[in-house]
Amino acid sequence: MLETNPIIERWRLIVVLLATIAALPLFLFENPNSTGSLTGTAGAGTTAAPNTSVLPQQDSQIDGQRVFEGEMFLLNRSQNWHSARTTWNMIDRLHSAAVKYEEEAMAMAREISEAEFAEREKRLSLEREEALRKKLFAEEDARRERVMATPGPTTTIVATEPDPNGPANVQWEALRYCESTENYQAISPTGMYRGAYQFSIETWDWIAGLYHEHLVGVDPAEARPSDQDRMAQSLYLLRGRGQWPVCGRYLP
Repeated sequence: MLETNPIIERWRLIVVLLATIAALPLFLFENPNSTGSLTGTAGAGTTAAPNTSVLPQQDSQIDGQRVFEGEMFLLNRSQNWHSARTTWNMIDRLHSAAVKYEEEAMAMAREISEAEFAEREKRLSLEREEALRKKLFAEEDARRERVMATPGPTTTIVATEPDPNGPANVQWEALRYCESTENYQAISPTGMYRGAYQFSIETWDWIAGLYHEHLVGVDPAEARPSDQDRMAQSLYLLRGRGQWPVCGRYLP
């Protein structure tokens, strides 16, 4: 046949060789006892494995060309191996994507959990502050019921040791509530003590001359709330809560 049609026979030989090379992984890795295994032993299954040493010489057609049945068998096996390898690569890519998305989901869950924890802590802090505010204000209301109608002087120069951390905002609120019911324009019945912190003119000008010269000569009751707050803080840092002998109880 090589003499009558050498071109066709050489083409057929090349196809068989290529199909055999492509099918080599199947010979190496497939289960020899499986049905249809190329490397199976005789009688290993209910159906005997095809004998590849003597391939049937029946013809088939591929793209108008005649091919032996043995060649078709090898080509099909090669195609199956290629499909399996492609499927495995796809599974591997899907697994990598799943791992990536799982990590992103876990990171997002951690962020949400941390944000919820921070929000909860903030809410609890505000609730504790509000509870302390109510407690201090209630104490002051009870004290006012017991003291005389006209309180004594509130800003005498009596030195006490200030707390290094300073009063908390709610403690300053309690002090203002005690001194003036938090009225920054408050004036005592005698007119001597003025503003939210009930400064005397003498004490106000003394502190202003030390730390805030632009406030010297300003009426405490007419000063801006922020200036009154700064003056009270400066007085506390210099002489402690003793400057408010009655209401200073609410400061550390």
